[in-house]
Amino acid sequence: MSKKKLRVIQVGLEHDHAPAFISTYPNLSNDYDFLGVIETDQNLIEKFRKDFGSRFPGILTWDEAFALKPDAFIIETEELSLVPNAIRALEAGYHVYMDKPGSENCSEFHRMCDIAKAKNLVLCLGYMYRYNPAVVHAKKLKDEGKLGEIFSVEAQMSVRHENDKRNWLGRFKGGMLYFLGCHLIDLVVMFCGFPEEVIPFNMNTGIEGNNSRDYGFAVYKYKNGISFVKTTATEINGYDRRQLVVTGSLGTIEIRPLEINVENGLLMTKARETLNNEKAWEDNSTALEFPKFGRYEEMFKSFAEYVRGEKENPYTYEYEAKLHDLIMKSCE
Repeated sequence: MSKKKLRVIQVGLEHDHAPAFISTYPNLSNDYDFLGVIETDQNLIEKFRKDFGSRFPGILTWDEAFALKPDAFIIETEELSLVPNAIRALEAGYHVYMDKPGSENCSEFHRMCDIAKAKNLVLCLGYMYRYNPAVVHAKKLKDEGKLGEIFSVEAQMSVRHENDKRNWLGRFKGGMLYFLGCHLIDLVVMFCGFPEEVIPFNMNTGIEGNNSRDYGFAVYKYKNGISFVKTTATEINGYDRRQLVVTGSLGTIEIRPLEINVENGLLMTKARETLNNEKAWEDNSTALEFPKFGRYEEMFKSFAEYVRGEKENPYTYEYEAKLHDLIMKSCE
């Protein structure tokens, strides 16, 4: 028996990950029917038409979209417009996949979560590392107790942006920590829970006259240890040094880099795990290599399963609201 396909409409083309669903859609044909895109910026529309050709669907207004009665909306506007558009879809009774991190207004973000919960609608956020195979493996080690009591997470996600992009970060009061650090904060909470104290160290490097907070750093204090996140827009070879280190009383797993570009849009990742190692001065780790994967494929497949009721979204409305509060506190 074939699965019910989700009829979906994408809202916006301005987010950096706006091409994600469109580029992944050919691999999602068993799960989705792509009905169209809501967008008014003609320059963006023409760019996407040029990039995707016949794969780019038609342009719709909100009224036309609602008239089609889709199953869900995929929200990919620029960051500060994500939540208002998600609320519009949720209030109309539709499931929502929304890219991250969402509004800088915590009350607005909470309202979005409350609407989704009250209407029993799926709200899925685009934290792609949640579906990274190495991260999934590390989470399994944690859940099975193989890492013991976790007391530290170190997470880094940097890149070398051009100066105009670094200046663009100035629209966010948290700069780089808001823009990309949200992914890392999600990982810290995944393994350590919510911290007792947050100590932000967000700064401006001033490189090439840039005046945004292009260097993001935050420390999280727990009763049994310290974790940190680091994200910069100024780091040469920062992409290769994107990494996650989870340390517990029984073991450590280091994932580096979090993603490696291989071919045809596919990625891979590598890790080293050390479990129950008594050789304090020797490297006794085991090298792990995971199969090639599409960054967004598992995420969108999971969203379809959540909407069809085949799988429960492990990230509750309360979790997403509390995570967002932590992100904004880290941006101070």
